[in-house]
Amino acid sequence: MNDRRGPTTFALEAQGETLTFFGEPDSAAPRLEFEVQIAPGAMGPTPHIHPKQSELFTVSTGQMLATVDGVEHLVGPGEELLVQPGAVHSFRNGSEAEPLVLRCTVEPALNFQWMLTESAKSAIRSGGRWKDASLLEGAYILRQIPGEYRLVGMPRPVESLLLGTLATLAVLLGKARNIEPLQARPGTERR
Repeated sequence: MNDRRGPTTFALEAQGETLTFFGEPDSAAPRLEFEVQIAPGAMGPTPHIHPKQSELFTVSTGQMLATVDGVEHLVGPGEELLVQPGAVHSFRNGSEAEPLVLRCTVEPALNFQWMLTESAKSAIRSGGRWKDASLLEGAYILRQIPGEYRLVGMPRPVESLLLGTLATLAVLLGKARNIEPLQARPGTERR
């Protein structure tokens, strides 16, 4: 991870969630570490898959209620939960009274920071909750990182067709201009 600048925080106020990154996005980094804070009782991300990355959650304060491949886990302060590549997972704050603060370590970094940053910006522009994010912008973002992040609940060919169609609409309607360009690794070309 490149630490040339201080932390960058994205506050999804209506969601009760903040993301804090400690450096610039670096798709070649062996890992990405960032902090997530979730308000009491609030939901985290919907079920999703990282086909090529593991994700380690370390709880600082509060209780994380995570579901990994259909199994619920309650993770408290000082405890960790490792999610292997390809596992369907989601999490939320398991406490109605205390905020959840956790450190996430994603290995390898790939383009996860860029994806979360641009998705958070879209959500903030549209009302401050993940569900408020522009569908067209979200599809455009995911289309830029094929094979790195999967939605749950639809067959892969349907997901690919849907994301491709919506990403094309994002370009045609000018929504793609709201998204910062994905920086390709040196010596590689972007799709």
